[in-house]
Amino acid sequence: MSLREIRHFDWKITVNEQASAKLNLQSSSDIDQLLTRLTKPDEILKQDHRSEVGLVTIGEVKYVIKKFTIQENWFWFQMTSLLFPTVGEIAFRNGIGLSESNIETPTPSLLLQQKKWGSIVKSWLVYPFMEGSSLSLSDGKSMVRFVKSMHTKGWIHRDPHPANFIRTTDCIATIDPIKARKRGGRYLMAYDIVLLSHDIPTAAEIYGKDELGLWWNIATFGHQLIRIYRAIKHSIRSAFRISNA
Repeated sequence: MSLREIRHFDWKITVNEQASAKLNLQSSSDIDQLLTRLTKPDEILKQDHRSEVGLVTIGEVKYVIKKFTIQENWFWFQMTSLLFPTVGEIAFRNGIGLSESNIETPTPSLLLQQKKWGSIVKSWLVYPFMEGSSLSLSDGKSMVRFVKSMHTKGWIHRDPHPANFIRTTDCIATIDPIKARKRGGRYLMAYDIVLLSHDIPTAAEIYGKDELGLWWNIATFGHQLIRIYRAIKHSIRSAFRISNA
């Protein structure tokens, strides 16, 4: 895919030429209008402590804008952006990579990042809205087969649960590939299926437990250790809050 960068004051805009063909970004005025338009989405689809996902119609095209508010509000993420990729950069890179591997996902159009004193203080991802319906547990086989197809193409999902998939008129697609990784190895392949097993108890049988081999047992044990660690961490934090109340 053909990418180009635009510098606009303290904004750095990475443009995917193919996916942004209907966005007019020829002049400084065009970029100002786009930034103004993206500031206030027509509709908020999702909002939590990490991000705000909104819907914007530009011309006749619907776009999703994902604002990684964690980048704006957490000083730690701003400082680490001096050395490491931001969450927005990872999401943009993964979306491009998955599309190039013919894995169904919305192809990013733009990554807009604002710098201050060298750190990234705003990170916005824009991609065309993909029409589709939410998946339910009855779509378990389809989700497992989708994840398995990712594995055969050299990708690991790393966050496979129904909310991260949709059914379009033609296929299943993944809509939040931030944690995806290329060439993650047999352990992470098995770990994907361990995570799917929370929602789809028969995920390992659908995937083919024999194909996972010993890695299935290792990944299951590793996941149990992580859950124990998180439970202990949560208990310590709760006890600390109570003691300071």
